[in-house]
Amino acid sequence: MIRLETSLRTGINNNQLYEIPSQERLKDTLVRKRHKMATPRTAMSPLYNCHGFTFACHRTRIIESQEVQCILRDDKWEEVELGAVLPGDIVVYYGEDGDANHSGIVVQTDSLKVPIICSKWGFSGEFIHQLNDVPNLYGPTTIFYRCQL
Repeated sequence: MIRLETSLRTGINNNQLYEIPSQERLKDTLVRKRHKMATPRTAMSPLYNCHGFTFACHRTRIIESQEVQCILRDDKWEEVELGAVLPGDIVVYYGEDGDANHSGIVVQTDSLKVPIICSKWGFSGEFIHQLNDVPNLYGPTTIFYRCQL
């Protein structure tokens, strides 16, 4: 665990892993086969997850949904409508239970204003992908945010 805080100095629980479980290597192979349009950007890494990528500069794994909500609140991330999304905004994918299951960073919008995202997929690497070209387990609801700090 590293010391990780919001701008209001609220501590954020996190952890770092240093080994990739063998079953995760198989999952990585399957993910790459199922999402052929997603462009791999990095190799697999156990050190950080999607929320660690989005909110902690690739340094750690933020696991709990309430930690993501704390970061969004304390660091003044405000919702942005789909048509107003710009590179640098973030997207959070919510499950049916309301948990923040996945997050990523908007890197561009295409000619139809559809966001292109860079995100870390579990133990797999980072991928550049269309908004909805992600594993189904991440959830059906997406909300975009822009930091107002």
